[in-house]
Amino acid sequence: MRKILLTIILYCLASKNHAQTFDWWAQLVNWDGVSEWPKYMITHPGYMGPNALPVPRISNGSIDSVFSFGTTASFHFSKGDNTQNVTLYANYCLVKNVISFDASWIPYEHFTMSHAIKEERHVFSHFYYDQHATGDVHLNTNIQLLNKWRQHIQLALRIGHRFPTGGGLGTARYTDGPGYYFDLSFGKPFPSSSFKWIGMLGFYSWQLIDYGKRQNDAFLFGTGGEWNTKTLKLQTYVAGYLGYLNIGDKPIVFRSSLEKKIKRYSLLLGFQQGLHDFKYSSAEAGIKICFN
Repeated sequence: MRKILLTIILYCLASKNHAQTFDWWAQLVNWDGVSEWPKYMITHPGYMGPNALPVPRISNGSIDSVFSFGTTASFHFSKGDNTQNVTLYANYCLVKNVISFDASWIPYEHFTMSHAIKEERHVFSHFYYDQHATGDVHLNTNIQLLNKWRQHIQLALRIGHRFPTGGGLGTARYTDGPGYYFDLSFGKPFPSSSFKWIGMLGFYSWQLIDYGKRQNDAFLFGTGGEWNTKTLKLQTYVAGYLGYLNIGDKPIVFRSSLEKKIKRYSLLLGFQQGLHDFKYSSAEAGIKICFN
């Protein structure tokens, strides 16, 4: 019995050590003996962590004229990859009801991936046991359009940029490359009601690691509804973007979020379910404080 147990332990240890060797990785990706390891990373949403290339949130066609700061904790669940992260949010209004800026950043992300997922994503051997990463900074410029018609339709232009400040390329958490998007968001109010139809249409692009294809371009879209009162805002919608390479680059998600306002503070709750090329179910909770 002792011999059998010792054999099992030695086998497990040998398998564990083999999993982190360069030879294991070279055989996995069919290394050509020359190229550097980043060339073999697949920087598309279907092969990265849940925060690498997120689907932009839908706006409601209106500029947020309140200076605010918030933080949330998020939990992402999928087969072979469970992730937790903290996100910081901020909004600043330059010209009331005309121009605003908002930003988000993930200062800390913790993840646990199975061996099968690490193989699927070509995790580099040197980073095999890493479990922590820092995320990218997202910055958006929002410009209100057709303000004199806002009783009938609210329309806003968003120019977004993702700065490659995050780490974790070797563990397929972030892309180590920039991205940007342009979209028009709209809100169609219903008379005598707090409900309005919301949506967005735009363009999304991000840099690739693959030396043969330097960039992927996508059609950005989304539609849903919003219930907004003085103390409560509820949004439910489907959104996504469709890349042209057809390699896990068409993420579509369902989202529902709730914001409960209590004087200067807001309690935030959110749920996200991946529908295509995004294999995570996610929950988010946090708080926001308004300064004016």
